[in-house]
Amino acid sequence: MSQSPTSAGMRTVELDQHQVLRIGGEDRVEFLQGQLTQDVGRVDPRHSALTGWTTAKGRLLAIGQLLPGPEALWWPLPADIIDGVARRLGMFVLRSRVEIAVMNVAVTGILGLDVDAPLSLGQVEVAAEAGAAASAGALVAARLVGDPTRAWLCGPAEQVRAVCTDAGFGAASTTDWQLADIAAGLPGIRAPTSEAFTPQMLNLDLLGGISFTKGCYVGQEIVARTQNLGRIKRRLYRFTTAVPGLDPGTVIHGPGKATGKVVAVAPNDGAFELSAVIAIDESEGQWFADEAASGTLERLELPYAVG
Repeated sequence: MSQSPTSAGMRTVELDQHQVLRIGGEDRVEFLQGQLTQDVGRVDPRHSALTGWTTAKGRLLAIGQLLPGPEALWWPLPADIIDGVARRLGMFVLRSRVEIAVMNVAVTGILGLDVDAPLSLGQVEVAAEAGAAASAGALVAARLVGDPTRAWLCGPAEQVRAVCTDAGFGAASTTDWQLADIAAGLPGIRAPTSEAFTPQMLNLDLLGGISFTKGCYVGQEIVARTQNLGRIKRRLYRFTTAVPGLDPGTVIHGPGKATGKVVAVAPNDGAFELSAVIAIDESEGQWFADEAASGTLERLELPYAVG
């Protein structure tokens, strides 16, 4: 099968470690406005939005990109946290006309998109801009906010596979997707890091994932105070190392007694790339994989400036 000019070089990967949380009902936007860090009104049939959900103490329970699904919002999240997020979010529904459910749909990632051209997927055409989204029936696609060279494609498994086959996409791996997240500085929350970080620690403010004008939401007071008083002391940085076993939640060690925590990690050509939250004041110092300083971590650049 010959590839079209728009699909040449594009690759797809089945993201089995993700599932989709569906938030439907007439009050879904108003409900989520009171829960998430993002202005949910930014999500429309042509745009997705990066957002976080925190506890009342401002600690992150989830991060993800809201997609405009049919008569609902779709939220792809890691499978190891999605059931807990669904249960906890459901506790706040009360009398709101809101329905929350984990969907049985395929979650696929597309890599290698042309940032200056629309993405055509059968009946779905996604504009060439970060966060652009579109849907046709039960199929939803959206470019990633923070990395327009990639997109989510979610829907019934047979339909998703048919679209990818017809487009002539190549194959990628989950490692490719994880490395792209780390290189783009796009954070996530997994079970070991639930409630470990504030939104600013994971650079959500630098990525446009926090609205400071929309009004109250769970944890808003802490998030706003941190921003307004300049109390951001720790940030997400990117590293490479030869040391294995640095899973999300692992503690790393810096100058003196400084410590940090791993957010994400993926293998890369015999080494490992990772993102970790460390103190800004110690970000130029040497960091290690363990307290004995036996494995070094080398800083890599992110595509955006970190204080």
